[in-house]
Amino acid sequence: MRAWSSLLLVALLALGSQLPAASARKKGEKFGGCPPDDGPCLLSVPDHCMDDSQCPARMKCCYKACFRQCPCVAVKRGSCPEDGLRCLSPVQHLCNKDSDCRGSSRCCLGACGRDCRDPIQGMVPVRLGQVLSLSQPQH
Repeated sequence: MRAWSSLLLVALLALGSQLPAASARKKGEKFGGCPPDDGPCLLSVPDHCMDDSQCPARMKCCYKACFRQCPCVAVKRGSCPEDGLRCLSPVQHLCNKDSDCRGSSRCCLGACGRDCRDPIQGMVPVRLGQVLSLSQPQH
């Protein structure tokens, strides 16, 4: 029990050491997140876009099947927080896209899979490096 408490304390300190950087949105970048690119790669398919400005109104330029295309996306503000951890348990996805999450929560890829998390509004964390390994996913 004491080892688990120490591990949890180290994890909280590691997460608190991530600092915000300047705004992550580039000029012309639309709000919302891209769906996960979990499919097989179709390497012979050319990119359909280079950035969001080349996609119609409710679409973003996202990687899907390892090439860029313009899928419809659920537009939720903010960026997914980066946890910087490494997972030792099997990967488990609790969501697949932002619309699977309630309210303003985003479907974010964490160390142990995708889950719904509160976004960082207008900021992204600076990754300070791999800090810790946990054997249980944090929800």
